[in-house]
Amino acid sequence: MLDASFRQAALLSLVLWVTAPAAAPAESPHYRVTTDERLEHLDVRACFEGPVPRRLIARDERAANLLRAARLEMQDDSVELKPQGSTLTLPDTGAPACVRYRVDLSAIGKRQWRSGSWRSRDAIVLDPELWLWFPDGRREEQQRWRLAFELPPGYDVSAPWSRIGRTRGGVEYEMRERMSGWDARMAIGRFSVESIELPGGRLRYALLPGEPAADAVAMRRWVTRSARALVTAYGRLPVPDAQLLVVPIGHGREPVPWGEVQRGGGDAVHLYIDQRRPAGEFMADWVLVHELSHLLHPNIDSRDRWLSEGIASYYQNVLRARAGLMNAPLAWSKLHAGFQRGVSGTPRGRSLAEVSETMMRDRSFMRVYWSGAAIALLADVELRRRSQGTQSLDTALAAFRDCCLPADRSWNARELMQQLDRLTGTRVFMALYREHIDADDFPDLDALYGELGLQPVSDTRLRLDPAAPMAAICEAIMTAPGS
Repeated sequence: MLDASFRQAALLSLVLWVTAPAAAPAESPHYRVTTDERLEHLDVRACFEGPVPRRLIARDERAANLLRAARLEMQDDSVELKPQGSTLTLPDTGAPACVRYRVDLSAIGKRQWRSGSWRSRDAIVLDPELWLWFPDGRREEQQRWRLAFELPPGYDVSAPWSRIGRTRGGVEYEMRERMSGWDARMAIGRFSVESIELPGGRLRYALLPGEPAADAVAMRRWVTRSARALVTAYGRLPVPDAQLLVVPIGHGREPVPWGEVQRGGGDAVHLYIDQRRPAGEFMADWVLVHELSHLLHPNIDSRDRWLSEGIASYYQNVLRARAGLMNAPLAWSKLHAGFQRGVSGTPRGRSLAEVSETMMRDRSFMRVYWSGAAIALLADVELRRRSQGTQSLDTALAAFRDCCLPADRSWNARELMQQLDRLTGTRVFMALYREHIDADDFPDLDALYGELGLQPVSDTRLRLDPAAPMAAICEAIMTAPGS
């Protein structure tokens, strides 16, 4: 049974909706979402300006367990709806109507930050598929839905979708279909979303409340400088709009115990931080620039992690040097240290393709990450050498941005390398792919070290030789284009 306040809100919402002018295609819902200050429930109204769909579908099977008090509200009638698994079947109305339902969030607890949905002080992090029930039917590539959130004072929403802006009582987003099965996270609570405007786009940055509270000024400085480091790849953000969500968890052995990129609903970078660490440790940390560097490429199939993690591992050092977060000799030494960890983590007998596919099971991170970074370095140097500096890994990825980002599908390593060859008019990428994908050893960098003037002092430190044959390339790699 619906309580009286819920019934009254449903009737008022229906009256307001019926008298509003039509603006969207038939069967395209407008969602209006309200919540309480304690974030114990969401009240959702999905209104259809044409005939209602036959079904609403939850894409997470757990959603039905959180669903409460669902009804189809028509102008002169209402019908209670009962879920059958992950489906709500709707009667044929032949006219506009609204579906109203409540989602119970009270069971989502604290300290479950690796579970995907959890709460902290005055905020909750959610998988949108736990509460969004979608219209069933053919998915159109450009299908878009509006989501208006009505929030308590001082509350905001961080989500991967396109943010339209603040309203008098909350905030509004536009959501469109993306690849089915891609993960996404959103947050609701007592925080604010800031826009970090950079060449080529913006990052929508939100720092969630924590216990203790994070140093907001220091975090903003760290995030901004790291975002500017990303721009040194080729002068622009790789995607025009991205969510950047920073979640304090209050513990960890390093400033950022966990970071990830998600693509569901839009491009997003999520960081879980130990806010008790001093600000200087954040500035020296690599994780944020690594995760931001994943935006330089599309979502890459998980079995080809060597390429996605390799690009990010290479750029996490290169971009920080370009942005002045470290000097060039230190950046080269950090790359060298990573390569040595990769060599140590490469037992013979298994190809790069095999260990990449089973990386999470076998914990073969060093082999996968740093083999990919070595291949990225080899490609970067070869492009610069062949073109006398007019081409590089930077220019190749910039061309990929112009043709293919944001990407609404996954790419595998072979097709991405083939596309980069087409964009550069070379065979550099596929030659490296064929040489290393089935190899059971770490890429040999000895000759390249000699040409670049990289002289190992130890497993963690290099000395640079300015008289080496390709010392100019060595210097250019750590210098922002156009500097």
